[in-house]
Amino acid sequence: MSTYRYEYQAGLSNWQRAYQDLKDSWARRSLWIDMAIREFNHKYRGAGFGAFWLTLTTATTATGLALLYGYLFGRPIEEHLPYVTCAILTWGLITGFANNGCAVFVGNAHAFKEFPLPSSLFVFRLAFTQVISVAYRAIVLVAVLLLFSVPVTLVSLLSLVGFVMLVWTGFWISLALGVINARYRDFGQLVSAFMTFAFFLTPIFWLPDRLGAYSAYVNLNPFYHMIQVIRGPILGHDELLLHFGVVAGFAVVAPLIGAFVFGKLSHRLPYWC
Repeated sequence: MSTYRYEYQAGLSNWQRAYQDLKDSWARRSLWIDMAIREFNHKYRGAGFGAFWLTLTTATTATGLALLYGYLFGRPIEEHLPYVTCAILTWGLITGFANNGCAVFVGNAHAFKEFPLPSSLFVFRLAFTQVISVAYRAIVLVAVLLLFSVPVTLVSLLSLVGFVMLVWTGFWISLALGVINARYRDFGQLVSAFMTFAFFLTPIFWLPDRLGAYSAYVNLNPFYHMIQVIRGPILGHDELLLHFGVVAGFAVVAPLIGAFVFGKLSHRLPYWC
């Protein structure tokens, strides 16, 4: 059985070490794409609906929340279902990076201990898996938009830009979360609990104007802006410049945090995992 051999290059800075690992992973992109597809297929192998369980789960969750809270808030279903569906789709992407990002190294410890692979390769695989998951969930959104004849304009295409920004940010945050959770195993549980709380704190199935005079405080919630860069363009909401500006800021800061944490501590992953 082969053993993992990590060559720690003391002469490199944290940034150089992170860059080299990421560069090596990108050179092996055919490998992590294949790994992501295989992992995704294996997860749903034997299930009657296969990966379309993602589609069914999204449809059920969005419809249930839209019917219940649409009734409570007095909103017609043709307005509230597209609103909730966009948010559920985006929230699935956000939580996918947060929760799976924490386990990305711990869950693949056997692989990078046995094979001389760059550690960040598993984060690339995670990111591609999340993109595949969104594709299955997006089937519900397309169906809802067609069902209620929601107009698609050039502005709607900005949601694709928002999607790319979220995947980019999620990749770097997962890089940092994975390292931290490898060192402190309780960290992943804290992140999971926090994301559950954030689900109810974020305007996913409720509207900000329901807060009355306090509605402006919703802008302090970073997840609100992340959801709005996809939901806003599709449904024609206002303040797109604000939402995209905030998420663009995250997209700039996230690589700095991710690369620093990963470059500084990734050489200890074989010992922590």
